[in-house]
Amino acid sequence: MNRWNNADTTLLCAALFFLMAAGVKIAFPGNIVAEGFLFVTEAALVGGIADWFAVTALFKKPLGFPFHTAILPRRREDFVKASVVMVQQEFFSRRNIFKKLGDFKLLPRIVKFFEKDSTRKTVIEELFNVVKKFVAAQNKETRSKTIANELRRILRDIPAQGLISDFGAQFKRGDKDKEIFISIVKAMRKTAAKPETCDKLQAILEKYAEEKTKNMGGFSILMAGLAQMLDLVNFEEAARIMQTQLLKLLDELAADSQIHRRTLNECRLKISELSETPEFKDLVERIQIDAATELPLEEAIELALIHIENQITTTDFEEALKKARESKTLELNSKSLGVLLVNIFNDEYDNFLKLISEDTAARDAFEKFIDELTARAALHAQPLVGTVAKSALDKLTEEQLNNLVYDKAEQDFIWIRLNGSIVGSAVGLAIFILIKAAGLSI
Repeated sequence: MNRWNNADTTLLCAALFFLMAAGVKIAFPGNIVAEGFLFVTEAALVGGIADWFAVTALFKKPLGFPFHTAILPRRREDFVKASVVMVQQEFFSRRNIFKKLGDFKLLPRIVKFFEKDSTRKTVIEELFNVVKKFVAAQNKETRSKTIANELRRILRDIPAQGLISDFGAQFKRGDKDKEIFISIVKAMRKTAAKPETCDKLQAILEKYAEEKTKNMGGFSILMAGLAQMLDLVNFEEAARIMQTQLLKLLDELAADSQIHRRTLNECRLKISELSETPEFKDLVERIQIDAATELPLEEAIELALIHIENQITTTDFEEALKKARESKTLELNSKSLGVLLVNIFNDEYDNFLKLISEDTAARDAFEKFIDELTARAALHAQPLVGTVAKSALDKLTEEQLNNLVYDKAEQDFIWIRLNGSIVGSAVGLAIFILIKAAGLSI
């Protein structure tokens, strides 16, 4: 406002031309040109001074004139309030906010951001560190007792009948009981095929024959001894025959044969009948109570927690992430839980990118969520914008506030003052012509 400008130059020129015109009028009294020149320069000077006074009165008191001047400093509070309202309702109106947000697509930028390797590494490392800190912060002894107590409560609260039914249904599902039956038969056959089995069968036959001979008369004993001497009764051969027949029977039981199906169905029936007896239910309940009481759950759980922590804390994250990026499948057989976690996080990160990039429904839902989130954030920030604007304007001094407003429309203010001199001279010339045309004197 204190800089010299074209309006000041124009006003100075108008004043100089006025003084020149006055001198010409004095030197040439009665000359119509001198009179017109003086009239026009006088009107231009008055118009320039009036507009200078009007523009200056907006910001300060021109020449110390106190009445209705320095409007902006005097109406400072109203100006600040109006500016805040304008910022909130015009610049940051709901319509403008939603229009700008609608034109600004965030989802492609977010997808591009998450596709960066640096972002992937940062996110996975943060997740891994969260798990690591969580595991390290746990009190192993307290946590193991809590988990053990909960497991004992669950084990005791399971109804015995329900446990029996679930156990039976689990074995029947997918012919698990059939697999167990075949496994038992194969184990029995393996044992029956051993030479020791044949020896035991021979020993049983010999013992049985000996017990029978003791109860016979003398003649029978004589005949039995004679039969053994003549090798009419060969216990070794009988044992081998029995072993062969036993192996054949076990082979049929293991194969898909009629005897296999009948025996399996009979076993299922007997097990089903057994599970419904009160004695079996009491047995299961006692097993539940004994397991809940006697099992060293605290020690096992605490050792497991310590082992988990050691595996996670000793994992080299950079190496694990490198392996995870190179491997296309999840290494479920990894010996390190930390490596397994990194692999899981990496795979889930890939699934997340695929979801928001290829799944149309998920992409639309995610984009809608982002739009609503940003819109709500912008609407909540709308009053904050006004508060910030008011705080900034309140801190300005009168001179700073004047310069702030003046600088925004400096050229307009200069042209207002220029127009005052230009329009004043034009109006003065028109009035002078009208006066002379009417034959009046000035």
